Amino acid sequence: MDRLVDTLREFGTGFAFVGRQVRFDVDGDEFFVDLLFHVTQLRYVVVELKTGPFRPEHTGQLGFYVELVEDRLRQPAHQPTVGILLCTGHNGTTVRYALRSTAAPMAVATFSYDELPADERSALPSEKLVVHALTRAVRAPERPER
Repeated sequence: MDRLVDTLREFGTGFAFVGRQVRFDVDGDEFFVDLLFHVTQLRYVVVELKTGPFRPEHTGQLGFYVELVEDRLRQPAHQPTVGILLCTGHNGTTVRYALRSTAAPMAVATFSYDELPADERSALPSEKLVVHALTRAVRAPERPER
């Protein structure tokens, strides 16, 4: 996780790391956003991490977190929050069906990146940069726990 956070920080200027396991209390129920970023275009980016392949219910969880950030953190000057789900694999047809009814801009791995509206896509690093950074993180040697 630390390597992934460090790698995402490498996306450069305009990408501010807000937190890891960001806690939200919803009327006594606790929820934790895996990774939360804020970008120059004045928007938040919610990143949900899954250690297995994509499941349709993941979009519901990601959508829930995007709405939490929209309601609790987004200011009037901000652009809509973007949700990114990173998982180990996916079936394109399943992802298409799962994302079809979502109103929030969301991407699963690299599947729907190109289908995001241009203004949301411009708020994110390029697909090539994400793939390069994540590949580099996976190949990096383990660091001792802090």
